Amino acid sequence: MKDALLRNAIEGKEFKHVASLLKNYILLPLKSGIFGFAIFITILLVVKLFSYLFGTYSYFTIEISDIELSGIGFVLLFLIRLLENFKEK
Repeated sequence: MKDALLRNAIEGKEFKHVASLLKNYILLPLKSGIFGFAIFITILLVVKLFSYLFGTYSYFTIEISDIELSGIGFVLLFLIRLLENFKEK
């Protein structure tokens, strides 16, 4: 009896609704946030590398401020993707 109730709950609309909410409000925003972080850190690394190669800087370093700026990219794209769920259709 318990197995039948559990199977009905898992296969039912409630499970699909919860899975859809988790996907739209957690997974997709996190995926976009990680993509934003990767974009920002890549741009910073390329700019620093070219600055080093062209002789503007005498050494190549990655500082904590670079990670913080990339965190801004994460937050921005995370929020954009999350807030898209709330706009009226």
